[in-house]
Amino acid sequence: MAGLLATGGFVSASDPGAADVALVNTCAFIGPSQKESIDRILEMAALKREGKLRAVVVAGCLAQRYQAELLAEIPEVDAVVGTGQVDAIVRVLNRALRPGSERILEVGPPGTAVDLAAHRAVSTPHHVAYLRIADGCDFRCTFCIIPKLRGDLRSRPLESVVAEARRLADAGAKELLLIAQDSTSYGDDLYGEARLPELLRALAGIDGIEWIRVHYTHPKTWSEALIQVFEEEPKVCKYVDIPLQHVTDSMLRRMRREVRRDDMERLIERLRSRIPGVAIRTHFIVGFPGETEEDFDSLLDYVRRASLDHVGCFAYSREDGTPAGRMKEQVPERVKLARRRTLMAAQREVASSVWGRWIGRTVPVRVDAKVEGRSGVFVGRVEQQGYEVDGVTYVRAEAGLPEPRQGFQVSARIVRARRYDLDAEVVA
Repeated sequence: MAGLLATGGFVSASDPGAADVALVNTCAFIGPSQKESIDRILEMAALKREGKLRAVVVAGCLAQRYQAELLAEIPEVDAVVGTGQVDAIVRVLNRALRPGSERILEVGPPGTAVDLAAHRAVSTPHHVAYLRIADGCDFRCTFCIIPKLRGDLRSRPLESVVAEARRLADAGAKELLLIAQDSTSYGDDLYGEARLPELLRALAGIDGIEWIRVHYTHPKTWSEALIQVFEEEPKVCKYVDIPLQHVTDSMLRRMRREVRRDDMERLIERLRSRIPGVAIRTHFIVGFPGETEEDFDSLLDYVRRASLDHVGCFAYSREDGTPAGRMKEQVPERVKLARRRTLMAAQREVASSVWGRWIGRTVPVRVDAKVEGRSGVFVGRVEQQGYEVDGVTYVRAEAGLPEPRQGFQVSARIVRARRYDLDAEVVA
């Protein structure tokens, strides 16, 4: 949308109060994300009432899900745009800015109609770029609303992804962050089989690209060919993002994850044995309908024993329109929150141990930015830390050594671990 608007003559403003129109791109995955989206819409509505904005437009998943409610309950909203109408965004904003224009409802079937390779605007630092390889999902997890909001899996042609990656590399990108709702199924809808291994090898052949990080893989759709790519291709980061959601077979069945605990544990074991130094990033859901104390204790025991590098945890959010939302045996909110606190406290202790093992190592660190107010200190990441989603590595450059450059790697010795973050010193 940002790219389309730029080519359509719009200029972005860092301060919403200095803009003519606010475009709020929303999320509706779980309750907290919906609240965050609504809060931001209400902030923009207040600016419009104060005369600082001429129009407010809401897009994305919340718009797709609650189109009528948004227009009915927030009178300051001038237009609502669904997930399948991204290509209409310039026309919608122009209409919304016309004096006396009627309110606009531009919502149809879910999906992404626009060519994802075109009109790209990159909002990250020049050396790192998100690269969407597919949208939508064919899995039907009982807790998830995404297929209703985004549609079934729709992969971009391999040639389209590679062409965009080359453009990003030419613009200075050194790290690509591959995203989709289900990355490991990439290509299945287009080619009749998953093509992520072929895509990764093609991306690794692009000059200038140094790290390729894959997000949101599904434990069911990992293949031997994909493991081989992670094992053999040095540009593919030793970093596996694989939401497990739970570990007891009863919960996995109720969630409709299509895997068993044994399947997941064998996969994690294979990944660790085949890809030395790999970091495992995952998420769990606690308080899912029917989760017993025994289920939670099994999950907690697994987290304490598995030594996972990065763990996030959601308290189950009951969503209208999902099978889980209609299930009996809903867990009380206080129990969900207590279980989440307990699990994350356990993971903090695990993280202290996992990242404590890095002390004394000399490793490459990619520098993301200079730390304001701290002379000679920079923030970056080792290969096993994902951009914006994991801990970071703070790097100090002693006087007399070259100052680290944004986007480039420096050799640094890890001197301290602070649970999720590392401290390091540049070595000559």
